[in-house]
Amino acid sequence: MSNTDAINTSSQMHNSANFPSAAGIDTAAPDSLRRQANGQALSRLNAQTEAAKEASFKNAQAAETNHDRSFEVLTSISEDLSDAIVVLNESLAKTPTRAVISKDEELNRFIVKIADKQSGEIVREIPSEALLKFARQLKELKGILFDEHT
Repeated sequence: MSNTDAINTSSQMHNSANFPSAAGIDTAAPDSLRRQANGQALSRLNAQTEAAKEASFKNAQAAETNHDRSFEVLTSISEDLSDAIVVLNESLAKTPTRAVISKDEELNRFIVKIADKQSGEIVREIPSEALLKFARQLKELKGILFDEHT
């Protein structure tokens, strides 16, 4: 046997040892195996992508449904609040007082002041001015003690 024959025989044995025969796979062509493996990986990736798309679509539908329900609830609450304000105003119209509702922007709270209709004197304030002053000081102290960025 010549050196060339020995090299060819060794090469053939090496190829068949590394790439065993399988149904439909050319054992002499490692590129064929790589293409098949890549195709299988691509198929799995496509299936995972489709599953993720389907899950995202379902989540989006659920979020939209929740959004619609929230909007309906807020609308209902708004209507109830409007009805309550009408009843309150009708009740206050029969008394010698009036209500002044305002919002404290710093504390993001509503303040209700009950005033005498004739004199304009504040009869009652909810929450009280002392409580509002305490809340403002507490908010200022919180800003000093705690870092709001964390």
